[in-house]
Amino acid sequence: MNKDDDPIAAFGSIEEGNEPLQPYIDPTLFETLDRQAQIELLTPVFDAITLAGVDYDLKVQDSATGKRYTLFKNEEIIEIIPMDSGFTDTIIDAIENSKEDE
Repeated sequence: MNKDDDPIAAFGSIEEGNEPLQPYIDPTLFETLDRQAQIELLTPVFDAITLAGVDYDLKVQDSATGKRYTLFKNEEIIEIIPMDSGFTDTIIDAIENSKEDE
């Protein structure tokens, strides 16, 4: 998310539903984390990123083994996070730790 981006436009709203989360859904994980479980992990992540400010961004890249999630602060990599059941906590902890480092 850039400084000029509106968080609702970037991550969706009640009216848009979960459509903005679609690029972040990893179908290779459906045996362990179905679409709904991934949405439930991603939604609080984007809430936390929105609250943390425009300095933070979560980018997703396709790889041979699925998607790779990278948390940035001011274009600097904070952490590369796998999607698993602790995904939300890992990202929120990484945001908090990066704030403490300031």
